[in-house]
Amino acid sequence: MDIYEITAWSSGVNKSGVNYLQPSDSFQDVIDGYIYRQVLQSRRGFGYFAPRLAGATRIMGIFDFIKPDGTYELLATDLNFLYRYNTTTGVFDQLAFGGSMAGYAGFAIGGVPKDDNDGYISGVSYPTASNGTRFVFTGKGIAANAAGSAVFFYDGTNVKNFTSVMDNLNYAAPVEGALSRATYVFYLNGRINFVIPTVNAVQRNQGVLYSGIRTTSGNGDKFNVAGAGLFQFSTYEDIRSCGILGDDLIVWFSNSVRALEITSDAFNPYRPYNIPSAIGVDAPFSCVSWAQNNMALGKEGALQTDSRAALRFDNKIPSFTADEVDELNFGLTYGGFDRITGQFLWFYKSADSDASDITQDKTLVYNYEEKTWSIYNQRFSVLGQTVVGTNLTWNDIDETAGNLSWSRWDTTEETWNNIGIGNNIKKTLAGDDLGFIYELNQDFDDYFASVSAITKASNAVATISASSFKAGDVVIFENIEGMTQINEIEALIVSATPTSITTNIDSTLFDTFTAGGTVTKPVRFSAKTIPLNPYRNQGRKIRIAYVEFLLDCNGGSLNVDVYDDENETPFLADRPIATTLTTQEREWVTMTVNHEANFITFALKQSSYKNQIRLTNMRIHALPGGLTS
Repeated sequence: MDIYEITAWSSGVNKSGVNYLQPSDSFQDVIDGYIYRQVLQSRRGFGYFAPRLAGATRIMGIFDFIKPDGTYELLATDLNFLYRYNTTTGVFDQLAFGGSMAGYAGFAIGGVPKDDNDGYISGVSYPTASNGTRFVFTGKGIAANAAGSAVFFYDGTNVKNFTSVMDNLNYAAPVEGALSRATYVFYLNGRINFVIPTVNAVQRNQGVLYSGIRTTSGNGDKFNVAGAGLFQFSTYEDIRSCGILGDDLIVWFSNSVRALEITSDAFNPYRPYNIPSAIGVDAPFSCVSWAQNNMALGKEGALQTDSRAALRFDNKIPSFTADEVDELNFGLTYGGFDRITGQFLWFYKSADSDASDITQDKTLVYNYEEKTWSIYNQRFSVLGQTVVGTNLTWNDIDETAGNLSWSRWDTTEETWNNIGIGNNIKKTLAGDDLGFIYELNQDFDDYFASVSAITKASNAVATISASSFKAGDVVIFENIEGMTQINEIEALIVSATPTSITTNIDSTLFDTFTAGGTVTKPVRFSAKTIPLNPYRNQGRKIRIAYVEFLLDCNGGSLNVDVYDDENETPFLADRPIATTLTTQEREWVTMTVNHEANFITFALKQSSYKNQIRLTNMRIHALPGGLTS
């Protein structure tokens, strides 16, 4: 009998007679899971980083503001305001408009027309001439202030107008006319750079506006001095995305890619050059730089460049962006990098999502080490990183002060292990449409809320703490007192508001709710093997006798469906694979198959609000079958 082993590491089997396969080439259609270090595992969940922002609107940016003294502040923006995370209270405080903007009503980034929702805010730390605290930000969807400007800065206290000499004493407008807004802003080459600026009421779709070199005399805020300028790429195409890669500003166009390289000439600070590419990108905020590469998404594919050439790297999912992303809302796509898992993430609106709902509902995941792809069911608008956070001590364990996860004693394994080390650890944050900000890779579930009441009705209605559950979510109630019958069973949400959910559970005959409990959304992991028949070239079917799974002992149970010849109905369904040992880290679990077919496919799945499944090895025992049909 032959052994085909999908392996992450040595399993103790003699290598002779064993056909070793790589997980990265053996699994497909990975949902809410990923392959890391060749181990197939379900993704971790996410938890609330802080209470909901006061504005309760779509998050449009999350920024790690590095101040001149080397300290950090965490900033976030919604459709109207800039917020600062308060490390003492654990909440985001709304920042006031000051100076010449004291009467400004807010950013007013609207949802009508819906294209405005891709007008994310771009921001950067940029000290003043005297090295004072300053964070500069702008965006194409921001409403202009009374002076006609949508370029602002935060000085550590208030939000003010960057282009006003009342607020910014050193500012000088470009010689071409007034600067009123831009799509992106970067601090590069000792100066501030605005990409796709609107100058003299004209949007420069091929332009980069840059200041003079930042000096104590204030040239870094002047756009009319030597060394400042407005560079225009010589092309009819529009800039579609951009990002910094080393000493280059990578600029993606609709059908090509170019770059601005830093020079040593203070009067001509950039040298433009073309990067060979057959296609361009279409998602303005999909650009991500990591591991000496800059990546972005286009409707024709996912592209990466090392500044020498731009190539597609989505060969395993060649039609994904064309088929799976909503073409009319492609611009909503937002990219980032998760340093904890080594993954590139792109939040996007799927093609089969509700057409009337303007929100991303999926995450495209690329692990650059294994070159594997997966899809997460997550509803996020933007991504960010921070080292700021609550440094938990035993006296700080209070869910009412911002540490919401502490209301769930059953799912805080990871948090218990991190008491006292919350600060200075890089965290991956994400925001959503309702004003919530989450920390990724937390615990093992997703959305959760505390429950304060449940009705006895044909469709039980639960009153909950503020959360972002939506209709269609599957949830689990736990630790409910009184109405104990509702605990530990899956419920489908029929309708939802931020403080209530209506379920498909008939609670008419249940006991009366008395107190407590939580409701949470489990992570629903699934993955399939690529259809297997190594004897096909011999004209033979494959007969599989049994399969062994090497699972982590603390990962809960795994269910397996087995399909033959790619039929829609499995011939083995929901076979449970569970470990029994508690004295070791991993255990081999055997499943009998005893089936012959042209091809055989294994579908793995788990729904869990507590455990993270980890499949280290999968050993298939097979032999040639009869002649193929």
